[in-house]
Amino acid sequence: MVTAETAVLAPVVALCLALGAWIISLAHLQVRLIDAARDTARLVARGEPPADAVRQIRGTVPGDARFRISGPHHGYVTVRVAGRSRAPLPGLSWRLEASATCVDES
Repeated sequence: MVTAETAVLAPVVALCLALGAWIISLAHLQVRLIDAARDTARLVARGEPPADAVRQIRGTVPGDARFRISGPHHGYVTVRVAGRSRAPLPGLSWRLEASATCVDES
């Protein structure tokens, strides 16, 4: 009887663990995108050329991440960073995005 219950519950437990690991990886990627957007906005707001700022930050995000920099407009610089999550199944790969705005200091 215990063997039958274990045989039924083992896949459910494995699925829950895999789902939890996937959710944690999504949260980790979102935090990396937020940090990259914030750091890039800060560098551009301090007068760094946008291409140089992106080059400095590029190593902290996945290779397919895209940066979009707007500004300075009305004294603000806004940076949006988008990237795709990596998932074990193709349907679970999500696009995540983060943005940051910084006061232009240049």
